[in-house]
Amino acid sequence: MSKTIPLFTLWLMLLACQPTNQQNQQSVQDSSDTTTVAEAPLKVMVFDSSLYEFQDGAIVLGWPTLAKVSFNDQYNEELETYISYPLFSAEVQALDGQEVIVNGYVIPLEETGEDILVLSAFPFSSCFFCGGAGPESVMDIKLKNPGDKRYKTDQITRFRGKLRLNDSDLYYLNYILEEAVAL
Repeated sequence: MSKTIPLFTLWLMLLACQPTNQQNQQSVQDSSDTTTVAEAPLKVMVFDSSLYEFQDGAIVLGWPTLAKVSFNDQYNEELETYISYPLFSAEVQALDGQEVIVNGYVIPLEETGEDILVLSAFPFSSCFFCGGAGPESVMDIKLKNPGDKRYKTDQITRFRGKLRLNDSDLYYLNYILEEAVAL
């Protein structure tokens, strides 16, 4: 009898370690389906401050970091065309919502009536809109105090603000610098 209890206990522990029927369903193929049903692993974006230089508490961000993005073409029914949607790298995703400083060439959009500038890694003649650079080389600048200053095309300017990643709103660029101030 004394041997029965430890064997029974071992058997219970082994049963406890077996996946439940619900857990098995996540990795078993349905006979009518040819795809495997599995949950994607949860990705945790951890901000690694050792990768960046800081100035007055803000990350000094370079365009090579922003270039760490790929694109997936998907059909957009509203526009009836294929659109390249960004797939931000984990490093870039960790920057979402961070206070950053970025330097670039200003492309004013005053004629549109918007209080937004575009900042480009390249001068206007070789930027995303005219010169064939990628969409990762430009960002919308939403000024904290619009109208305080007028900018000239290709004016090299450094801005500080909160970086927001945009992967769905087609009316804005992939990168948006909110509450931006010129330094």
